[in-house]
Amino acid sequence: MKREKRLTKRERKAAAGGEQPHEHDHAPHIHCVACGRHLDPGEFEEPVTAKIVSCDHGSQFASCVGCETRTRALLAEHDRTGKPVKTTAAWH
Repeated sequence: MKREKRLTKRERKAAAGGEQPHEHDHAPHIHCVACGRHLDPGEFEEPVTAKIVSCDHGSQFASCVGCETRTRALLAEHDRTGKPVKTTAAWH
């Protein structure tokens, strides 16, 4: 008796319509550099509660409006030493 041909994982995904319902949503996930608070994309619009701050190298980092001074200090240290930015652990 010959076995019936089985679909590969890629073929099964394509037949199911691509993305499976259990897969993660890869929406922007942004945290403040200084305090680690989760920032939603809407916080960068009016009324502004979060900002994007750039280092001298042109890299961009997110910051709460209240943490902007601390973020700029961390970026200044990064610019001065050339080491990665010391970010605070993320929390939600």
